[in-house]
Amino acid sequence: MIHECLAFGRRVVLSQPSSADKTADVDRLKEGLTVLGLHPVSVPLDVLKRLPDALRRNDFSLDVVLGRFAQEYRLLDLGNTAVYGIALDIGTTTIEGALFDLRERKQLDVLEFENPQIVYGTDVLSRVQMAMAGRGEEITHVLREGVNRLIQSVCARNNVDRRHVYALTVAGNTIMSHFFLGLDVSNIPLAPNIPAFSSEVFFAAQDAGISVHPHAIIYVFPNAGSYVGGDIISGLLCTGMHKQDAPVLFMDVGTNVEIALGCRDWIMVGAGAAGPALEGGVADIGKKAEKGTISGVEIDRKTKETRLTVISGGDPEGICGSGLIDLVSELYATGIIDRAGKFAVDEKGVVIKDGETAYQVYRSQGKDLLVTERELQNFLRSKAAMFAFLFVFLRTVGLKIADIGKISVSGALGCGINIESAVNIGMFPDIKRERIVPIGNSSLKGASMVLIDGSLINDVERIRSLITYREMCEDTDLLNILQGALFIPHTDPEMLKG
Repeated sequence: MIHECLAFGRRVVLSQPSSADKTADVDRLKEGLTVLGLHPVSVPLDVLKRLPDALRRNDFSLDVVLGRFAQEYRLLDLGNTAVYGIALDIGTTTIEGALFDLRERKQLDVLEFENPQIVYGTDVLSRVQMAMAGRGEEITHVLREGVNRLIQSVCARNNVDRRHVYALTVAGNTIMSHFFLGLDVSNIPLAPNIPAFSSEVFFAAQDAGISVHPHAIIYVFPNAGSYVGGDIISGLLCTGMHKQDAPVLFMDVGTNVEIALGCRDWIMVGAGAAGPALEGGVADIGKKAEKGTISGVEIDRKTKETRLTVISGGDPEGICGSGLIDLVSELYATGIIDRAGKFAVDEKGVVIKDGETAYQVYRSQGKDLLVTERELQNFLRSKAAMFAFLFVFLRTVGLKIADIGKISVSGALGCGINIESAVNIGMFPDIKRERIVPIGNSSLKGASMVLIDGSLINDVERIRSLITYREMCEDTDLLNILQGALFIPHTDPEMLKG
């Protein structure tokens, strides 16, 4: 069965009014839509004003655009057949949007911008503190302007009229969703950590100054509390965890790392600070995966010569998360670093710069790309936190690594990662490699799924109802497991086995 997009076009052919049929124009239209299975339908006042003339000019045969709005349909426009939608992932660092032709259910383009809120702080807590100091409206305005710039850019480069964009789906962490909606965030960081909303939110674009059709439907994913936002729920929709008979695992690595474990009957989610080191935050040469970034590293076992894979070729400007994972794996495999991430100072490529031991990843005239021993220690803390969270999660519900059929990985590690390298350093458990599945930006994918199939909103609500949040720092053994995972691959490699 094909379900309707969040916004869609329909052609309605209505009977003509007569002395025997004096049904009002809007009621006649609603009756025609009911025959098509579309009811109840609400009609905004300005659309109602245009309706009598539009019906008569078109001999009561009319193209209309409708959208799903909570538990009803809403008449969005008259006389138009072009229907587009945009799925948005509002991250702490970036905003990513996917443009769809909703008539064809076809993705046309994807565009990513830096989140302009970054001027208020690189982390959400800094922005919350600014909002609590009285700058909340300003921070919301900056975010919405960033969204509008993305919309304008992606529409312009695809020759799409923004007024023909009739639906947006928005996924973000709890605080980003609050900022987008213009809601008070001051209660989120304070005990008992209560958000302003948890259920889905629908509203019209004109209510927030979003530069698409004024009546466009905007759907904001629900959250499951202060620490489990709409981005995670959207990601869980993407993985289909809520349909699985046996437990599967989902990891989203961004500014933080979130881990979800569950199946059709239950879902447990937890979060911790591990992501920045894997998004380019660990090293001075760290960058996002974009043109000029090192995404892969090989070191010859005999000559110790380094071979780099650079996105789009050319001289490298920095290294992304997947490249860094490769680098650490290769440094360990070739003996350039030991299990603790300490450099062997007499090995090729190891240098002393400003009193710090470092590895020279790349050098050319005027350019020196180095990763220091201190930066490697930061990376190992991040990978240790990821594995410790995973291990504690499984043990909490009485499961072992071998019991998990699949691990879906999203976020900073969701694209282009060398699974073998990640396993070699103990970031992921040592299981059959095909059981570890990188899925890219799952938040954006989940938002896209709802955009082209509005019935999935019911699945989203079911996922939210299944979620239990676990506070990771409450586990007394977490620090012990973390200590062992600080080494490559682990002080007890048997713990990694699946």
